[in-house]
Amino acid sequence: MLVELAIKDFAIIEGLKIHFSAGLNIFTGETGAGKSIIMDAISLILGDRASSEIIRLGRDEAQVEALFDLGPQKGSALESVLNEAGIPFSDDLVIKRVVQRTGRNRIYINGSLATLVTLTEVGRHLIDIYGQSEHQSLTRPEEHVEILDGFGGLGNLRVHMSACYREFSGARKELDSLLQTNRESAGRREFLEFQSKELSDAAIQTGEEERLKREKERLRNSEKIRLAASQAEEGIYSGSGSVVERLGSMVKALKDVSALDDRLSPTVEALQASLYQIEDGGAFLRDYAGSIEADPEGLELIEMRLDTINRLKKKHSATTIDELLAKAAAIEKDLFGIVDFDAALKGLEARLVSAREKALEAAKNLSDARVAAAKIFERKMEAELASLGFKGSVFETSIATEAGADETIRLTERGGDRVSFLISTNPGEGIKPLARIASGGELSRIMLAMKSVAASGRVASLIFDEIDTGVGGAMAQVVGLKLKEVSAGHQVICITHLPQIAAFAQRHFSVEKKPTADGRTVSAVVELAGESDKIEQISRMLGGLKVTDTTRKHAVELVETAQRLASNIHGKNGANGRKKQA
Repeated sequence: MLVELAIKDFAIIEGLKIHFSAGLNIFTGETGAGKSIIMDAISLILGDRASSEIIRLGRDEAQVEALFDLGPQKGSALESVLNEAGIPFSDDLVIKRVVQRTGRNRIYINGSLATLVTLTEVGRHLIDIYGQSEHQSLTRPEEHVEILDGFGGLGNLRVHMSACYREFSGARKELDSLLQTNRESAGRREFLEFQSKELSDAAIQTGEEERLKREKERLRNSEKIRLAASQAEEGIYSGSGSVVERLGSMVKALKDVSALDDRLSPTVEALQASLYQIEDGGAFLRDYAGSIEADPEGLELIEMRLDTINRLKKKHSATTIDELLAKAAAIEKDLFGIVDFDAALKGLEARLVSAREKALEAAKNLSDARVAAAKIFERKMEAELASLGFKGSVFETSIATEAGADETIRLTERGGDRVSFLISTNPGEGIKPLARIASGGELSRIMLAMKSVAASGRVASLIFDEIDTGVGGAMAQVVGLKLKEVSAGHQVICITHLPQIAAFAQRHFSVEKKPTADGRTVSAVVELAGESDKIEQISRMLGGLKVTDTTRKHAVELVETAQRLASNIHGKNGANGRKKQA
């Protein structure tokens, strides 16, 4: 519940601090005194967007800070929201909004900076405002299912439904992931098989590229090589004055004189051996030159092979043949590592079918329980609405099954139903959704009836902003009594102009405008602590500026009647409690 609200430099509020309590907290005051500004400050704490226009004239920033006592909410949806935002959960929750004239705004939750999205989600679990504010869960059909389930005591069925849905959703996600993986693997397998075949068909060998490059150069320069060999052969062997001819004459002359000096013999033998080798070389060059021919087709084939090798190297980001062969080995390894998903797919498909059947059964049981609870809820709501001035009203609960894209039931953790509340507040009028109720006062009284019927609720604190719109006389006292009943299970904060409602206050605050020393006006909030202060305030609400003994006497009667009616509520609640214990 809301424990404390501190406001600084917000519109005409210079600085005030309000302490709230459990039960019924009432705010009264003249029109324009600042009651709506307090509601705006609370709305800001709950996630409303901020504007620099709210900053008090002459100030650079406005601040609103609220302290909440979360009580026994361990494991609640609120704790999950805080954990997701990285904010530690504790029994006390402090929210602070700082709005600066420069346009920079800051949000703090338990001292940690937070986003507006997080604040809005947190605020949904703290307070509901009924009346002129946007925080009206009654107008959100997605919240109607929570109200109906809370009334019907369907918590256990909801827990079971949630567990079945999580199992079904988990199996579906696993199957989708596996199918996607399988599709990706099938495509990858096909791609790897193509690459492997391409490299295998190429039959590339180590050192092949260097050999081909050398052969390419030889074929490109075949005429140059033939001409060089022919010229060398002619100079060495077959031409006039060749090396063989001249060396032969020299060897013959030396042989003739070697008999005269045997020291020449070794040299003659060496020269003779060289002559034989030169003759062999000349014969080889003659044959080699004769064998050299232009081979354009062979050159073209070599160039094509080198192009193939270069293309594969570029395709696989390889710089050498060895790197390309290593890539081919890696592709083969990847192909071997791709597994067959058929068995896993069959297992998951069977699991999904089983989980869906369980979830559908849980949704049907929950839907049947909702239909049964709705009949009782409708009957009690019409009785409560009649007591709050809606004579002849009709209240209906629409429970429709939501269908998905495949025309099957669209399951969620809440089941498969879409729950909507419909109402006709006047006899003869057509029934329509609650969201189309135009009057804030009507909407507030409808929620008051709903909270009176459904004692429990997701949100601990309720604010009724000017619930007395269109209400007067005896009906105002009925509304006050209903507020008192609801405050037995919720913290209720109510802004009212009617003394019949104010008389039921457990904590009564008076909102007034006061002048300051510098001639400006500020809004102040005073808690009426004593019985006499409360009587005096109600007297002013009854008699206006002139308070007489008669109005004071009337005020005393209103307060005493309210106390008597409230004691009857407590007595009835106590008796019900004793019956339950018995």
